Amino acid sequence: MGILSSSTIVASDEAEKRALQAWYWYDWANQAFALTVLTVVVPALTASMYNTATGTQTGDSFYALVLGMSSLFVALVSPVLGAIADRIEIKKKILWAYTIVGVIFTALMGAAPFLGEGTDYMFLAVCLVIGNIGFAGGNVIYYAFMPYLARKEDTDHVSSWGYAYGFMGGSTILIVHLGLGLSFGFTPSVLAFIFVTSAMWWLGWGYQLFLKTPEPKLPNPREYDSAFEAIMEGLSEVARSFREIKKYRSLSIFLVSYLLFFDGVNTIGGVASAYGESVLRLSQTMNFVLLLMVNIVAIPMTILGGRAARRFGTKQVLTAALGVYCVVAILAVGFAPLELENDHERYDFQYDWSEVEGGYVLSTLYDRGVDSWVSDEGEGDAAFRDAFMGYLQDEDGDEIGLLGLGEASLLASSMNNELNHRFSFSFKGGDLDGEASVGDHHPTKIGNGELSWWPETLRENLWEPLGFGVNSQWILLGTMVGVVMGTVGAQARSMMVMMTPKTKAAEFFGFFGFIGKAAAFIGPIIYGLTANAFNSRVAVFTIMIVILAGTALLTFVDLEEGKATAAHVDSNAWDSTEKK
Repeated sequence: MGILSSSTIVASDEAEKRALQAWYWYDWANQAFALTVLTVVVPALTASMYNTATGTQTGDSFYALVLGMSSLFVALVSPVLGAIADRIEIKKKILWAYTIVGVIFTALMGAAPFLGEGTDYMFLAVCLVIGNIGFAGGNVIYYAFMPYLARKEDTDHVSSWGYAYGFMGGSTILIVHLGLGLSFGFTPSVLAFIFVTSAMWWLGWGYQLFLKTPEPKLPNPREYDSAFEAIMEGLSEVARSFREIKKYRSLSIFLVSYLLFFDGVNTIGGVASAYGESVLRLSQTMNFVLLLMVNIVAIPMTILGGRAARRFGTKQVLTAALGVYCVVAILAVGFAPLELENDHERYDFQYDWSEVEGGYVLSTLYDRGVDSWVSDEGEGDAAFRDAFMGYLQDEDGDEIGLLGLGEASLLASSMNNELNHRFSFSFKGGDLDGEASVGDHHPTKIGNGELSWWPETLRENLWEPLGFGVNSQWILLGTMVGVVMGTVGAQARSMMVMMTPKTKAAEFFGFFGFIGKAAAFIGPIIYGLTANAFNSRVAVFTIMIVILAGTALLTFVDLEEGKATAAHVDSNAWDSTEKK
């Protein structure tokens, strides 16, 4: 079955096919934000800017806190907007408003790389908060279209194909962005281009939904004299739904389960890039390659997951996929850079002897330059600046690219006396060949913190014997996530559709969005606080416990009972309309 024929089994005429196809294209469109911006670029870029500004390696916890705060608004307003959208035929208008907000602030992110140190990451964080409101809030309404576009028996198919479209769209634009980065480097101009084209991709492809997918028809549409009246009615309906939630026992259990497991899954996906930057010191290119690979793997696996759900059951397939996520979290806690030893090219500051120049020529890891590694004023790099900046930059702040033998000898002597920093030095060739130093806070120094025994054990007994550096470890993680990522999202959405009355679609998907955004808020906050209180590895382990709890609760969901309840509510609603 080709991608463009994915709607044939669930739509009976051409208009329905076009409507469903346009709905798929919106998933294709907004994944430019979800993948390139939210998953690949912004986490690593924010963490890097934060680390440079503060002189620390805690950018992943800062990003997690920002990501959590960006979901709070959506969590609060989704149920109310959903209730209103089930009384007024305005789903497309609400989705359009969210889309425009997301597109504008995605494009504005392109200004961040041109701002000064300290201002850059704060501006990027603000744009992320507002841009993610547009993306996540829009998804809540976008999901509410699904019950009107597919029969209950086709939800596994439609949900899986929607996710597959998203992975394909996100991967396509990410390939373009990766090609630019590899060709020209991730300069401020290239990063600005990436943000602007991501916004244009979202708006251009997504516009098809607004042209071809009709506004869902409601059985009892209402009219309001003012927006205030509509909001008050929405609040009243939300309160009523909370009181009546006992009618939907299975759906209620599922939503709590979803809060827990999506909390973990969302957090792993959201902070992975920042974790790679701060804990493993991966290159930005590696993050691009890995997350592109994740999405490419996810395309066929999501479709296969939908077929498996039809054969073995939606709940069973979702539970198995969540089990894989738990294994991913356990491995992620144990990821560790191999010790540097004589691997000269992996050191942060590399000095190579040049006979022509008669001195040692400086290179930096990933060609980031001194300014991109060392904070100008951050307290975390204070000891490093006092001891070494005289060797790295001149009085005008320009990088010193060449050291004579005398100065290089002084640096080699100093670097073994001052180790209270997060960097490493290495000399190759000439009289100082083999001289090297690694700071006490460098990522290869795992330390003696909580759970440090696990990465030490894996590094000694698995990663080093296999020659698995952080790049290989990251690829292993990406492959495993790619296999189940789409299946978790698609089958969770499918279960929600099966147990949701069509006549309450937007309202219940408002709750779904509320739960999802509460998870998106709570999970990163938990990660950030745990990482600050202990370390990033403990934070990942905490997320695994949350996924396990959600998976355990999922086993108590009676899907057939939930479907029967939804059908009964719909039947009563339409019977009431006909009697009128």
